[in-house]
Amino acid sequence: MAKALRKPQEEETRSYTERIRELIEQDCVQGARKLLAEALERGEQEEDFPILQSVLGPAKFLRFVDEREPDRTPEFQWLKTHSKDYRGQWVALAEDRLLAHSAEIQEVHAAVKAMTLNRRPLMLYVE
Repeated sequence: MAKALRKPQEEETRSYTERIRELIEQDCVQGARKLLAEALERGEQEEDFPILQSVLGPAKFLRFVDEREPDRTPEFQWLKTHSKDYRGQWVALAEDRLLAHSAEIQEVHAAVKAMTLNRRPLMLYVE
């Protein structure tokens, strides 16, 4: 059952910030969000409101890009389109380009090693 944000007809002497922090400590995040929204609707201004808005706001998903490993979306898109033509072979891909293919990985590796590339190729066996 949800907890009431405040008791009816009882004057609250604590600040919104104190009450919001108490709700957070009690793991009542939704209640804390509602109380903060109420305070903002009433035009209340407290020093910690910007921090609380950030903490209680919607989650933000950040994409982590590892510079050592590039985004392989183009290679996987290429595979989706062309893999049926290279079954039983090793392929080397860079972005949306086929660099080399062979039934022998050594041949693909040698071909790629002889190339000057801007990014490390993706090498894999197509079943």
